[in-house]
Amino acid sequence: MTVKRELLFLASCCACLGWFFGACGDQAPGDGSSGTDGDTDGDTDGDTDGDTDGDTDGDTDGDTDGDTDGDTDADSCRKVDVVIAVDGSGSMTEELVAMRQDVFPAFADQLAEIGVGLDNFRIATLDACPDPADFHTVDSFGTDCGFSSGEVWIDSASPNMDAEFACVGDIYLGGLNCTTDNDDEQPACSSVTALEPPYLDDQNDGFLRDDALLVVIAITDEDEHPTLAGLETAAEIYARLVAIKGDVDREVFLGIGGGTGGCTDGAYGSAEEAALLHELTQLFIDQERGVWWDLCAGALEDGLGAAFTVIEEACDEFTPIE
Repeated sequence: MTVKRELLFLASCCACLGWFFGACGDQAPGDGSSGTDGDTDGDTDGDTDGDTDGDTDGDTDGDTDGDTDGDTDADSCRKVDVVIAVDGSGSMTEELVAMRQDVFPAFADQLAEIGVGLDNFRIATLDACPDPADFHTVDSFGTDCGFSSGEVWIDSASPNMDAEFACVGDIYLGGLNCTTDNDDEQPACSSVTALEPPYLDDQNDGFLRDDALLVVIAITDEDEHPTLAGLETAAEIYARLVAIKGDVDREVFLGIGGGTGGCTDGAYGSAEEAALLHELTQLFIDQERGVWWDLCAGALEDGLGAAFTVIEEACDEFTPIE
């Protein structure tokens, strides 16, 4: 960014020196400028943006996209929508504490620096039971978290973002229509359901933005146990997730679960092998839009940190829905 500002400054200086030494010529009749190009911006390039590069975008890099990077794209994404779907069962206590106290604050700080700096990001949280699949706004006791956004998600403009996530990250498990016989262990399916009608048009209305990169984080210490028709295999879940944004390049999927064979003494105690969740994540990895993190291998913050390389790349290549 410093180099770009210096180039902009130098270009402005050159334009001023050109005017000072008479390079701009005589004033054209009736245009109120000191140039000869028939416009009113005082340069000689024939447009009206006040620079000397011959385009119309107001910067000095010679392209037409309005940024200052010298290419012809619209720069990287400026918004990110994040969905965090968490298995809230009793065996996840240690992971949930780590998410609230350590992982989320660091994740939010790093997310803000993606690309050239985001204009905005928002984060929605839900449990791993897809019925209901509405975003959470209360803590485990049902006490309202008081999101400053006034919405069912946390907004990056919030002055209390960490406190809001610490509240909602204490996963509320009331009102679930799951038997707790593994049907509450499907964070990926819960994410799909939350981001499709009817929930997307009702309880979660307004969350998903056409001009934002979608990041889905699915966390469980068991495995994905799908129970919904049409969401029974990794391929089916993948296809539904991709359909939400219309293109896999517009989203990133982070799967967090137990690796091959599982473990009994991982960073957060025991974790079963999450074979289906790993298979789903691999489909995104194959498209350079996924990251898998083994709960048995290390701390959650390391897994989220590894995701930023992929998020950064996806953001750089992002094209909004037309």
